[in-house]
Amino acid sequence: MERRIGMLFDCLRAPYDVAHIIQVASALGNCDLYLSGNSIDTNHRKIITKVRSWGIENIPEFQVLGEFEEAVYRLHNLGKYLIGTAVDAKKNLYKTNLLERDSVIVFGTETSGLTKRKQSLLDEIVSIPIEGNCKFLTLPTIVPITAFEYYRQLLEEESGNS
Repeated sequence: MERRIGMLFDCLRAPYDVAHIIQVASALGNCDLYLSGNSIDTNHRKIITKVRSWGIENIPEFQVLGEFEEAVYRLHNLGKYLIGTAVDAKKNLYKTNLLERDSVIVFGTETSGLTKRKQSLLDEIVSIPIEGNCKFLTLPTIVPITAFEYYRQLLEEESGNS
């Protein structure tokens, strides 16, 4: 596949979350991973140990892009279209054409998500529809959902069904 799935993580701190993101990126094989803010070193022993225990040897690298604003600026300069995720967004991920532009999905912190100020720097904000008592989705839940939707759209485009 020529097109790649871009994902930016702001202030990614939890080793187990990083391990899950690496697992998803490894499963898809065509992901560009970016970090902003005060994020953990993705070569942290806990992360590498967990990922290797899952049999993953070729661990994808994260590009560190500085603070969030700098990351947005740098990705925009590369021609990337930044799509943020927020639980209260009106636009549905599943009704969004992720391939219309060279898109990067942007994830906020576990504690606060993407603040309104950070959302305002992005090109578009989408949500994943959730029902019932669930108020938000954690990174190990939302990353596979969004990444595999992006991948599904790539496969559909490849097969000429878009």
